Amino acid sequence: MALFYVLFSVLSLLATGGIILTKLHKNQNPKIEKIVKILTIVYMCLYFVNLFLPDSFAMRTFDDVSPYAGGKDIWFALLRWFNDVSLIVIPVAVFFKKKVFFKIATYFCLIVCVLNVSVYFKYIAVYTSTAGAGIMALRFFNESTKAFFINTTFRSLYFGLTMFIELILLVFITLKNLDCYKVNKDRKSVLQNFAVFFLILFSIIPIYVPQYLFCGYAPNGIKSFSTFKIGTFFHFAWIAFVIAEGVVLTKVFKKKDYDTRFIVVLTLAISLLMQYNQMFTGIGEITAHRMPFQLCNMAGFFIILMLLTKNERIYHFTLVINAVGAIIAMAMCDTTPYGVTYIMNVHYIAEHTNVILTPILCATLGIFKPLKNKHIVDFLFGFAIYFLAIMIIGGTFTGLKEATGDNYWNCNYLFMFNKEETASIVGFVAPLFDINFKLFNFFTISIIQLIIFIVFAGICTGAFFALKPLSKIGEKCPDAPTDCTDKVEQGNE
Repeated sequence: MALFYVLFSVLSLLATGGIILTKLHKNQNPKIEKIVKILTIVYMCLYFVNLFLPDSFAMRTFDDVSPYAGGKDIWFALLRWFNDVSLIVIPVAVFFKKKVFFKIATYFCLIVCVLNVSVYFKYIAVYTSTAGAGIMALRFFNESTKAFFINTTFRSLYFGLTMFIELILLVFITLKNLDCYKVNKDRKSVLQNFAVFFLILFSIIPIYVPQYLFCGYAPNGIKSFSTFKIGTFFHFAWIAFVIAEGVVLTKVFKKKDYDTRFIVVLTLAISLLMQYNQMFTGIGEITAHRMPFQLCNMAGFFIILMLLTKNERIYHFTLVINAVGAIIAMAMCDTTPYGVTYIMNVHYIAEHTNVILTPILCATLGIFKPLKNKHIVDFLFGFAIYFLAIMIIGGTFTGLKEATGDNYWNCNYLFMFNKEETASIVGFVAPLFDINFKLFNFFTISIIQLIIFIVFAGICTGAFFALKPLSKIGEKCPDAPTDCTDKVEQGNE
């Protein structure tokens, strides 16, 4: 333990001294900028891979609230949450160079990073605990491989490398932008900076943190909220919150420049990807049921790809197919019979909130061009491809489950493979599963699959026309892309 602190401190001081003495932070060399951007991507990759490694602090616990009830680890939960802010601040500061993010990086993230490293002993305790899950829980690994994932040396090196890159990037951002840290006497500007900070902090909250902050989650547990199910107060409060957040973010940011508006949706997209993948840290074995093939599960990947490529067709798919699917999921509130602060319920809330808001805000904030009737083809064609892929994957898994009797292959993508699970939510569809035939005595084709395709495609087509006015709001934003801009650019060429 002492060796870690010594090595980390020496390397950090040497790297910081090297930046200062060589004046790298003052050098406008494009190669240095490129290296910093590559380091940022490496840091983010290390962060996301870590979500699949064992971590007993982020585990879900069913009937036992003892890890949370005492409140003794609230400080650690808060510290981890605060450190996650860097996952958004660093890439935005490096790639978009916004002053408010420079300030957050220096005044908040840098301090939290140092504090985070100072409790290395706490991290290693939860990273090397046999109670952890993640990738270690997969049945396909032998015992020596599983032991490697909780090996002290491996986890120390991984944690140390991640935090070292984070620290150096924050130091570099701070030194490179010293001229931005003058005291700002403009009260409005200061309030806006704090608003941005709290937006980031709130959006990036880890899904396991509420369990610690509220000392439990079970219906009759200590200081826990009531059961979170359809029709309860918290269900309606969630719906109201999603609507309010969308309206507020649109109103606050619609007159800002394009990059600022883009950063808003990028923040939500990164948070969505983080909060979805955090589920794998604590659920135990990643079975077919939990593989990311459900429509809302894949939305995080589609949305981040949409923003990175600025692909209009993916945007039309996420805005209509993903958002509508998430709205249906929000209305059905298919959650667990535990409190609203239970990790899987927080995951359900966070995921579906951002799957709904991110593409809709892309419309209301003018990130993409306004919708036109011809775009119906894009989302219907995309849904047809997705549906065919899920038919093959889900049908294969279901066939394996029936052939082997192994529940590992149990899945219910698009609610069309498991009669019992679907009937528990929508009881009247149960008989439709029985109208079926098998291909090669293995692959089941049922009438419910055809009905789901037709009904969902019909709902989405209707929703498309309801969503069109939202893109008209975005059309009025500064620098919003339009068909006219394309014509001008082609003329200039």
